[in-house]
Amino acid sequence: MYITNYITGTVIRGLGNGHKFGFPTANVQPDFPVSLEKGAYAAWIKYDGKRKKAMLYVGTRPTLNLHELTYEIHVIDANPMLYGKHIAFKPVYKLEEEKKFRTQKGLITALNDYKCTAKSLLASSYSHVLTPRLDDIDDVMKIIGQAKRRMKEQGLDQWQDGYPDEETIRNDKRKHQAHIVRKWFETAAYAAIVFGEDPYYENIDGKWLSDGEPYVVVHRLAVGDKYLGLDLAKHLLKFAERKARSRNVKWFRIDTHPDNIPMGNLIRDFGFSLCGTVQVRGGMRLAYEKQVSPF
Repeated sequence: MYITNYITGTVIRGLGNGHKFGFPTANVQPDFPVSLEKGAYAAWIKYDGKRKKAMLYVGTRPTLNLHELTYEIHVIDANPMLYGKHIAFKPVYKLEEEKKFRTQKGLITALNDYKCTAKSLLASSYSHVLTPRLDDIDDVMKIIGQAKRRMKEQGLDQWQDGYPDEETIRNDKRKHQAHIVRKWFETAAYAAIVFGEDPYYENIDGKWLSDGEPYVVVHRLAVGDKYLGLDLAKHLLKFAERKARSRNVKWFRIDTHPDNIPMGNLIRDFGFSLCGTVQVRGGMRLAYEKQVSPF
């Protein structure tokens, strides 16, 4: 299961075993039932207005011969006082299935390995935006296929009519609009970054913030299942802004399905304002716009 939104909960008192191993953890009581496979995860944690890299453990701690299901979070390279606080966390990559270690030393060795891997996985410096090669098209279509499946699972009719197909992506490339994020030498995300008038945006039920000025648009934004939670979609939006600044384009537009909650959250968090609705291939979409950030 892939988590696209943060899980919230309150930090409760635990047994303190993490401190003994050099990995203090916050035991979290989720606000709502959570369906997560047992194991260790690279994760993000939010508390006191901060976001930090973390490791999450979901399980019953068989190495310690315990049986109660717990959610334990270790904040990497920090030891904040979290007891009693309401925090948010998001697992983004499963590091290991739950397992019983023969010794506590074996457990500590594994925890150190998980920490190194989690830090690398969550480091944004490993993400690079590139123009795709022809042999990247198959990988892009796999990512789009995964996004289509997730939308279907959410009950959305978005991208369920065959769009975007391979010819759409090849046309993006011919027009120099295609961009991929490569992470650890793998194609992880895709977006078309488009400059010029968009015919779908000519008629809006509402009003754009700009008035006839040039703008940039991001279409066909998709992230692979394996890379959800690593902020790659935001990485592409920031890249689009940098391209717009380099062309002295001051406005940024985007649209999404009204029931696409993850995309809607991303758009609003990025500073877009809702301007109205537009018709896109026969379907209604929420239309957003923002001024391009000056830096």
